[in-house]
Amino acid sequence: MENVILLSRNTSNRGILTLHPKLAESMGITQITARKIRFGAKTYQSIVDISDELPLNGASLSEDILDMLNIPQHCSLEIKQNGNELQIGPFIGLLAGYYQSSIKKNLDHLRDYVLLYREIKGAILVFSLDHVDKVNQLVTGYLYNPRTKQWEEGTYPYPASIFVMTSSVSSAWIQHFKSIIGNVIFNDFFLNRWSIHKKLASSIGVKCYLPDTNLYGSPQDLYYFLKKFPNLTVKPLNSANRHAYRVLLKDTNSLVITNLSNMESKNYRFSNRDQAYSIFSKYFKEGENIIQESIDVTGYRTITVRFVTVKNYSGEWQVMGSFTRGDQSIKNDGRLLPIVKFEKEMVKEFLHQSDLHASLTYEELNHIAVDTVNELEGMGVHLANAAVDITVGELGDIWISEIDHCNPAHDIALVAGDPDLYYEILKTNMLYGKKLAGF
Repeated sequence: MENVILLSRNTSNRGILTLHPKLAESMGITQITARKIRFGAKTYQSIVDISDELPLNGASLSEDILDMLNIPQHCSLEIKQNGNELQIGPFIGLLAGYYQSSIKKNLDHLRDYVLLYREIKGAILVFSLDHVDKVNQLVTGYLYNPRTKQWEEGTYPYPASIFVMTSSVSSAWIQHFKSIIGNVIFNDFFLNRWSIHKKLASSIGVKCYLPDTNLYGSPQDLYYFLKKFPNLTVKPLNSANRHAYRVLLKDTNSLVITNLSNMESKNYRFSNRDQAYSIFSKYFKEGENIIQESIDVTGYRTITVRFVTVKNYSGEWQVMGSFTRGDQSIKNDGRLLPIVKFEKEMVKEFLHQSDLHASLTYEELNHIAVDTVNELEGMGVHLANAAVDITVGELGDIWISEIDHCNPAHDIALVAGDPDLYYEILKTNMLYGKKLAGF
């Protein structure tokens, strides 16, 4: 049950929370009692009184409690009993960067997360690591004001849950927050492509969908991998870096290296392995890339689909939407095809399947996306916001081509012309944060 409160300031008393009888009764309080009041990570011992002079959902806090806990009256807050505590919230933190100067520039975009504030409620704080006071467990950031629809700077206790939206958070920081507020920090990690591949490769459920992959330890690794797969892709180990290269062995003494970011290609000839090693060394640093067989090879039609996977309020993984550029192996006057929503009909047309078979394939792809993120959680991380790219070949072969777990850009739904879905995805992120915050 939601207990949304109309919070007022009591300047006459100290250390007192006064509730309307109906509001108090909904939390099992029928007489004056002692309770700790919690807002975020901070608590204050208080006396709870009851008064029918307050409005039905009224709660009056003495000035000292409001000021000590920094509770924002302009937010739409709820109250909930948890043991011997009365928790006011939800208080959700969005950890959006290391420096406040960088998150300040991003506040307009972050307003998208609170467009559906009425369905989320609570105190929502955007903050950066450089404005965290570890000693006093305080953070200075920007709190959303639903009345003015603006972000307002202020200092508050640590939030009750934290949504990590940046890769610049060290494990030491995560452990610090966890030691104070518990395991209520999601997307609290950063995995490289090789560690992700090794985890998925050990999984019975999804390993059959992985392209052959190896760590680039030396030019020799690439040379012999190229002998096995004449068309391969070299990707940075850093999973936030999308700057990949295609390496194509044309014949025994020539190859083509293509920058997949701008599609610029260079042709090379070599007469021995040492010359090939020298070419590879110009492009790739040892230990900083993975080598992967290419899925979308020339002459073979493929379609790559991005599945937006998000944990909902119940804590269950949900595919919120799927998007594609269509048949990406067909050239369109040198231009990329527009991003569109991925529909069952596309499966039917691309694979020439019956309605039933296409429906089963469509569902299989959704299950693979969910199984993939479930497997990653087996690494002991708290994942709740991700995107899984799956490539389907014209013969029906299925490959997991990319996992994006570092604040994936859900505005792909906007590009595909579905703003309602875009805001629903962000709202689902926030509702999971609300659940973690105790509401």
